[in-house]
Amino acid sequence: MKESLVKRNNIITASVIALGLLAVGTGLYVWKMRSIKAAMNAPAPPEFAEAVTTVPVGSVQWRPMAELAGTIIATQSITLAAEVGGTVKEVKFESGSMVKQGDVLLMLDATTEEADLAAAEASVRVADANIRVVEAQVSLAETNVRRWTQAVDAKAGPQAELDTAVANLATSRADVDRVKAELESAKARVEQVRSQLAKKTLRAPFNSRVGMRNVHPGQYLAEGATMVGLQEVSDSIFVDFPIPQDQLFRVNVGDVVEVTSDVLGSQPVGIEVVAIDAAANSSTRNIRVRGKVSNTDGKLRPGMFLDITVPIGPEKEYLAVPSTAIRRASFGDHVFVVTESKDKEKDKAGTKRAYQRFIKLGPTIGDKVIVMEGLTAGEEIASDGSFKLRDGALIPPAMPPMPPEAEKPATAPDAGK
Repeated sequence: MKESLVKRNNIITASVIALGLLAVGTGLYVWKMRSIKAAMNAPAPPEFAEAVTTVPVGSVQWRPMAELAGTIIATQSITLAAEVGGTVKEVKFESGSMVKQGDVLLMLDATTEEADLAAAEASVRVADANIRVVEAQVSLAETNVRRWTQAVDAKAGPQAELDTAVANLATSRADVDRVKAELESAKARVEQVRSQLAKKTLRAPFNSRVGMRNVHPGQYLAEGATMVGLQEVSDSIFVDFPIPQDQLFRVNVGDVVEVTSDVLGSQPVGIEVVAIDAAANSSTRNIRVRGKVSNTDGKLRPGMFLDITVPIGPEKEYLAVPSTAIRRASFGDHVFVVTESKDKEKDKAGTKRAYQRFIKLGPTIGDKVIVMEGLTAGEEIASDGSFKLRDGALIPPAMPPMPPEAEKPATAPDAGK
């Protein structure tokens, strides 16, 4: 009996708790729904306007330029090599030194050639002496021919002796021709040996700066072995630079283009175009152009890099905007054009909004950036503060200019001070 009563009380308690929880849940649901409905019926909060500085799209005078890379080229450049093999006897230059045309740079051992020259010169002297001998023989043979001719005419001598004298004269004259040929051969041999001897001494072919020395006395040089590079030193030097094939018509021989380099100082230097290559590079489709630049101070050296500026269009007005108006992003450079709202239903007349506009930029000139595409002159764009904008952002009405502050009357000094 008692257990039944306890069980009934537990059931009643559980039921009361369940009903209480249901009532609380129902009340929360009703309150939430009323809150949502009230929020939906409430007026929307006013849209926040972004304060920015606006400027009209202006213009600047500009001439399109191509920025190219130039390389210094010597007016004359060679690699000195040995025409004949031999052992280095003496080296008369140092790495990086200046040499004049005709200066001896290197001497190879010429002992054999000097001996050959002495022998050849001796052969010349022998041949010259032999000529005098055979000329004397000719003179004697001519005398014998005259004597035997007179004797035969006077019937005082046999004809056979005259014939022998005539034959001897012919032989002597032939000997003269032979010995003269031997003399010419000996002289040619002398010139040949002298030429070989001259090749043992290497001289500078023009005023130049030598490269790094890599030969030493006692070293054997094979025929054709390279020894050192020579770069001509002159008052001017070449600059080679490539230009795209579609811009070649912009450059002509005699034109002046600008180069800049730390070596030349802060100001651009004009160079004259002196040659244009006959063919384009088959890989890059660029054409090599050669200019000449003054190098009286010798600062420019072959292989140096220069920046070349070549005009590729006429000078005229181009659209330009302040650099602060440009927003750069991975998806494209853009500005915000401030114009009357496109949403006529939402906004009242005169409401201005900022709309994103993608543009194509040119070079930067001072604090302005050339705009090649995307804008028209006179359009109003956001400048300072444009980083805060998004496409369609509301722009507040322009503030009227502040009136100048009225001058305050001068205050008289306090009496007694």
